[in-house]
Amino acid sequence: MGLIDQLVRLANALSEEDTSRTHTGEINGVSGRINYAVTLDSVGTGHTQQREHRPRYLTDVRKAGDELVVTVDLPGVSDDDLSVTFDEETSTIVIRDAGHTIKRLGLRWSDAVVREATYNNQILELRIGGATQDG
Repeated sequence: MGLIDQLVRLANALSEEDTSRTHTGEINGVSGRINYAVTLDSVGTGHTQQREHRPRYLTDVRKAGDELVVTVDLPGVSDDDLSVTFDEETSTIVIRDAGHTIKRLGLRWSDAVVREATYNNQILELRIGGATQDG
């Protein structure tokens, strides 16, 4: 039996539990060994667990002509709480929500300059060019 088959069998066995349990163990195979520790809670017990919701800040970086365009989805960040700074010495963009850093973007571009920044519908768009270029 292959390693993937063993993992599937393990997942199926663990999913049959109807209470909250922690399982640990080891699976040895011809091509390797897996140590695992899994905590499962049953589904449908009527108890809901509160989790802190941390939004995902999806980021897209693309080249448009001689500029780099960085687009960041910032759900829940208001215009008033948004802060974007650029450290020219380290070529790092820091995005903050009400003073809390939520994203750092390091650029591998020694003479980078943020030429334009727009924020619309909780989407931040930065247009970055070289300092030696006319803009």
